[in-house]
Amino acid sequence: MILRKIHLKDYRNYIKESFSFDRQLQLILGDNAQGKTNLLEAVYLACMGRSFRSARLRETFGDFKNPFELEYLFEEEGRERRLVLLAGEKRGMSMELNHIKLERRSDLFGLFPMVLFSPDHLRTFTQGPSLRRAFLDREISLVSRAYFHQLVRYNKTLLSRNALLKSDVVDIHQLEVYEEALSVYGLEVTRRRAEFLDELAVHAERMHERLTKGSEKLTMSYLGCDAENSEEYLEKLRESRERDRRVGFTGYGPHADDLRISLNGRDLRKYGSQGQIRLGALSVYFSLVPFIEEQLGMKPILLLDDVFSELDRQRRNQLLEIFIEHQKIITATDLDGLDRALTEHATVIWIKDGRAAGGKIDNQQ
Repeated sequence: MILRKIHLKDYRNYIKESFSFDRQLQLILGDNAQGKTNLLEAVYLACMGRSFRSARLRETFGDFKNPFELEYLFEEEGRERRLVLLAGEKRGMSMELNHIKLERRSDLFGLFPMVLFSPDHLRTFTQGPSLRRAFLDREISLVSRAYFHQLVRYNKTLLSRNALLKSDVVDIHQLEVYEEALSVYGLEVTRRRAEFLDELAVHAERMHERLTKGSEKLTMSYLGCDAENSEEYLEKLRESRERDRRVGFTGYGPHADDLRISLNGRDLRKYGSQGQIRLGALSVYFSLVPFIEEQLGMKPILLLDDVFSELDRQRRNQLLEIFIEHQKIITATDLDGLDRALTEHATVIWIKDGRAAGGKIDNQQ
């Protein structure tokens, strides 16, 4: 999958701008707060239909008031695919692919796969479990719309049970209906997460071994519900009714699960140094690339937002070499530390105040 062009209108600080992209390596350069990440965010919107920085669509509007228009031209095996995203404050976002309307955000999943990494993604492995659950749900949904819809059903039913638990009088019959539904949806969510993590862990271990030259062993494990079937799941919900009633929410289920990443058998989050956490996070996110290729049969686009500032020169060049056959769109303030041999054929976009400012790669080496 290749992104060839994008046109932005009223997207954050972009009033009206168009960009063309290189098939292999695209460098987006400029000082801080000029719009580099905004451009990367607009690209990623085609992958998941949602910003990776904000849950509110309105925050991406130009001057926080003008709804945006985004037009993309993708290419896959010689075929062109034109995507148009239009946002409105009341109507939400409408989507058209080759002039055919897409009804739901999930219709985008799997069409334009991308792997995004930014320094903010380090929080996934240093803060609370909700970020790690969000990571699992987002990446599984990218390759499985069925999982996404099952997750939506689970979350809606969970909200209904929680609301009932907080009510003055609990309708036991209605509670049983919700619990039976949760035992089906929840078990499937847990099963799919565990399967995903088992598959991803193989790729992550290989990636980390390559980045560390075998000096560290990275493993991943899913800390999830222990029910083996829906009957056992249902029984656990029934057993927790009184406790759930006291606290006002459901304590058992995939909404309380977590994943653990270990280096040489030790919990990365608890015992890893800052450098180990950074490299471990990179290994996990970049292991998504071969996983997505296996699942969807196409190469995802790599979006790297100011990642090079987090890495030494050796690993910067190493990552470019590992993914030499993939389209890479990278933001950075400069090219300090990169080998000229890896960048001399790259296309560069200089960004200044939400506009393409021209320029070329300076011969720094």
